[in-house]
Amino acid sequence: MTRHPHSNPISRRRAFSLIELLVVVAIIALILGIAIPTLSFARAKAASTACGAKLYGIGQAFAIHNDNNSGKYPEARYMPDPWLTSDERPPINQALKDYIEPYSTAWVCPSDRVVHTQTYEEDGVEKTCGVSYTYVAVLSARSYEETFFARFLRFSPSDTPVMHDFDGGTFERQDGQTVRVDFFHPRRNILFVDGHVGPLDASNTQTD
Repeated sequence: MTRHPHSNPISRRRAFSLIELLVVVAIIALILGIAIPTLSFARAKAASTACGAKLYGIGQAFAIHNDNNSGKYPEARYMPDPWLTSDERPPINQALKDYIEPYSTAWVCPSDRVVHTQTYEEDGVEKTCGVSYTYVAVLSARSYEETFFARFLRFSPSDTPVMHDFDGGTFERQDGQTVRVDFFHPRRNILFVDGHVGPLDASNTQTD
């Protein structure tokens, strides 16, 4: 028996029309347009959270140091070399070397692509900054109660900053070069005297 050419039980596949293809492409583009910003936000949030965790860990080192030194903060300048400063005090990562290894990644914010990677030469040896955060050097070699934050501004420990992201401006190196540093996060991470990490809330910086 002769089989009719159209009686094949396996139906032929129908090709996409141009309109159908364009609809599929448009749907994919719409999905990507929604997903990519969401993923970018999630990555930024994760980096900010990791940064905050590192600052919290540094805060624990400060607490141990202070307990061992009559409540006084480390004697240190605001940032290591090669950032411009006339301050002869050691950088904070060296001042806390007995509590955190000076070039540990604990000092590096995940969103910092510029600050900690700055290199310089000292005695013929190339070195790296290694730190993403700025130390509030007015605390240097003082207890919180001795600072102008407590004595004159009447800040509480939960409002007094100890370290924060080194970002949001153009900064000068000791060799005269200027370096543009973007914000690490949409909201700056700050380590406070009481040990918590968060943004500065200007509405709560004065006590009654």
